[in-house]
Amino acid sequence: MLSHVTVRDADFRRATFDQFAPEGCTFEHCDFSGQTLDRRYQPLFSSRRQSVFRDCAFDGADLTAVRPGQARFERCTFDGAKIDSWESFTAEFVDCDFSGRVRNVRFYGRPWGNHADRLDPARKVNAFTGNDFRRADLDGVLFIHGIDIGKQRWPEGSEYVTLDRIHQRIAKARLGVLEWRDHRARQEALDMLQAASLLYAHQMTIIGRRVEQRWTAAPAVQERVWDALSQAIA
Repeated sequence: MLSHVTVRDADFRRATFDQFAPEGCTFEHCDFSGQTLDRRYQPLFSSRRQSVFRDCAFDGADLTAVRPGQARFERCTFDGAKIDSWESFTAEFVDCDFSGRVRNVRFYGRPWGNHADRLDPARKVNAFTGNDFRRADLDGVLFIHGIDIGKQRWPEGSEYVTLDRIHQRIAKARLGVLEWRDHRARQEALDMLQAASLLYAHQMTIIGRRVEQRWTAAPAVQERVWDALSQAIA
């Protein structure tokens, strides 16, 4: 157990713990590369008082069994890390670098969930700025609840779409979709727009993949819906 200490230049790549419970600690220039962080490591990120990771490397680490908790990550690298099914309700990321496949993650711009009102230190906003996703493959990844899309770096492939004023676009696109003659495609598109309206209820500008499994609509319908949203506002 570690409490309110600063750990510098530590190499965790070959470390094994039966239990590891830091409390409100700062980790600087620490290396977790290639490490498999199983559930025993969850307290590393979800201590009662926020822990901070500064200039740390998680390159190639398997992070599928842990969640980021309310930890704060500054200038950390996640190159090739295995990240899947994170619900990042209260974590903070500043100037971090992600590459490789990132799957089924929700990043929140404001604290959310059962512990949002019990954070230490207390805050109303999750810092999320300067992060680089240009070399990441974002599969089912959401940036919601007030994340500033313009303050991150994004992949430039045609498979991604970035849209502002999403709720105005949804309202206008829906009017056009109602005129589609193909009943099945029309209903799938309307269902997708309704789901998107709920999903992005607290987000104005979004980035998404043009075809994702989260939507029940057929891939061709998803493409058509994104085109409609893109053209909804000149």
